[in-house]
Amino acid sequence: MIVTVPHISARERGDGLLRSSEDPAMQSPNPRPVLLCIDDNADELKLRNLILANAGYTVLTARTGEAGLYLFTHNHVDLVISDHVLQDVPGAQLIDEMKRLKPDVPFLMLSGLPDAPDGAERADMFVTKGMSPPDFLAAIQKLLKGKAIGARHPS
Repeated sequence: MIVTVPHISARERGDGLLRSSEDPAMQSPNPRPVLLCIDDNADELKLRNLILANAGYTVLTARTGEAGLYLFTHNHVDLVISDHVLQDVPGAQLIDEMKRLKPDVPFLMLSGLPDAPDGAERADMFVTKGMSPPDFLAAIQKLLKGKAIGARHPS
């Protein structure tokens, strides 16, 4: 199942989004990992959605940090993938808020910058945009495996 969420404003909150949180598949952990992708570049978001869906993941997408945070709080999410530079919120601030709400959900930060930007250390992993799809999928798998190991062996 692929759920794509357009930019929403506070007055539009709930239009279409609430239906996704009422979907029975989103109420309990899905057998397929659920990935939340946040990027304000629509073309990059579509491409990432296609790659991840074809790899067998359930993908939720958002074009703003606000929409991403809404989906994150109203759905089961196994991993967050977010651009560092969003129009409405810095990536580091988004990480802080999501980690405060659900500290066990891994966060992969993306950036078009060649070096890790300020705040990248808050993410569980930082990668640069433009990496090959196999390398991107390997990074996601590594984070998801780490989450599963942490769940079996709490520290």
